Amino acid sequence: MYSEQFSLQTYNTFGLDVTTHAFFEYSDMQKCIDFFRAQRYKKPIFILGGGSNVLFTKDFPGTIIHPNNKGIRIVDETQETVFVSVAAGEVWDDFVAWVVEHNFYGIENLSLIPGSVGASAVQNIGAYGVEAKDFIHEVVFYDADTDEMRSFSNEECAFGYRSSFFKRRHDALLCISHLVFALSKKEKYFLEYGNIKDVLPDSTSLSLIQVRNAILFIRETKLPNPEFIGNAGSFFKNPVVTKDKADKIREKFPHMVSFPVSETEVKIAAGWLLDELGCKTFRVGDAAVHEKQALVLINLGHACGNDFVRLAERIIQHVNSKVGIELEPEVIFL
Repeated sequence: MYSEQFSLQTYNTFGLDVTTHAFFEYSDMQKCIDFFRAQRYKKPIFILGGGSNVLFTKDFPGTIIHPNNKGIRIVDETQETVFVSVAAGEVWDDFVAWVVEHNFYGIENLSLIPGSVGASAVQNIGAYGVEAKDFIHEVVFYDADTDEMRSFSNEECAFGYRSSFFKRRHDALLCISHLVFALSKKEKYFLEYGNIKDVLPDSTSLSLIQVRNAILFIRETKLPNPEFIGNAGSFFKNPVVTKDKADKIREKFPHMVSFPVSETEVKIAAGWLLDELGCKTFRVGDAAVHEKQALVLINLGHACGNDFVRLAERIIQHVNSKVGIELEPEVIFL
């Protein structure tokens, strides 16, 4: 599907009323390849998945490419591991539900994260102690600049905290076709992060569906549903600081929520930090900090992109002045 002057209001989870000069949606990779070969696009180009990690600050002057290809299939397996190929256009949580239903272990903690499967490789999504990079085996994509299909191993994707080769090159013409995930066939859970154990049933045995349901309960209790309240989930990254700096902050805030990253670095929970520093009352226009989770910025109805920009700037400046930490947004500003 190709359209011009296309509204993106239902294609970004903030629900911002913006348009794009051109919009192209494809259901299989050959159509994507044909589109680029025909050179019907206008630059700049942005590959937009579920729109759950993007802040449009204005109308987009170029072409939005939206993958809508589907498909989940097992491509290989060993005694302990199963390799599952998933099309980039699949809804992420639909994939997690499929994995849990088939009794494969690894990504159940990533339940209910909004967005598409393709975006999981771009953003290296993560939650409750688990990141997508822990299970992505391969990423297959079309490079429109060279007109060829390419494949990256996990190492070649250069994953970092909420980052990857694809995110750092989001201005390049790289369209992800599908991902291959390596999942465990043996029972293994990640339950040490947050309050997962607190909401699990009292039982000597666990199941994947119980863990998934616990994650669903936690997220639905704390986070607003973007179908009803515009938001992009966590707006800021959890800051990573030196252990010495963390110790100094803890002197002032003894109940600081943090997690060790290495022998010299500590990750501080940004949500706790914003809550502790009184950011939940911050608002610019109809852009506001969510009352239950300060890490989430919400659209109260008629916010524009620049409302969120100004709100983010206010939060960053406030946190920096109080504890000397400069927060970095997770979302991509366009």
